[in-house]
Amino acid sequence: MSLKRKSKMTERFLEAGLNPKKEYLSLIVVDLVLVVFAILLYWYQRQIVGPISILLLMGGIDYLFLNKPKRILEKKKVSMESEFVHVFSYFSIFVKNGRPVYNALEDCIRYSSLELGECLKRLLEDIDKDKTVAPYLTFSEQFKNLEIKQVMISIYKMSFEGGGESYLRQFETLFENLSSIERENRLEREKSRFGNYNFLPLFASALSMGIIAVAVVILMEGYASVL
Repeated sequence: MSLKRKSKMTERFLEAGLNPKKEYLSLIVVDLVLVVFAILLYWYQRQIVGPISILLLMGGIDYLFLNKPKRILEKKKVSMESEFVHVFSYFSIFVKNGRPVYNALEDCIRYSSLELGECLKRLLEDIDKDKTVAPYLTFSEQFKNLEIKQVMISIYKMSFEGGGESYLRQFETLFENLSSIERENRLEREKSRFGNYNFLPLFASALSMGIIAVAVVILMEGYASVL
């Protein structure tokens, strides 16, 4: 692995909230154990099938390891989008009751997680410095869903126009649409998770059959060499 690629991997681990040194050390230990086991198996059996299977297993483990930050970050983004819908449902209530947009955003912080709360604080700080739509767009970049960008633009329009009735209705329409999409996505995630639970027994069975097949091949080769 090149130094530049390793540096990018390290950045991804840090972004995902992982300790790169600890993660790399864990992988090195696992790989060394598997390599030693493969060598000992070859030395004992004098057959190549078993060691190759172990090395293939090591490749699968390494692949899962290298994609661990990506999986964590994807999960965080999904969680943040769900939280956005939850927290901004309070914002919707606040502005309907006549609360100014800026103050409504402030009030949302106490309903937020630490991560989203920090994003909202940065948004308010940027609004203090820049009265254009830019702070709202910067905030929306934390999320993959483009509907959130539209919602934030509508919030900016409410703030810029002093909470006009037409802009409030536009926000409500966009936010309701976003909420509907989030409900559908949550349902799909639940279905996918349920499907994964059903897949696990099949995967375990396939893995067991693979191990048995490898063992049978090794035994047959050993038997043939004896004959």
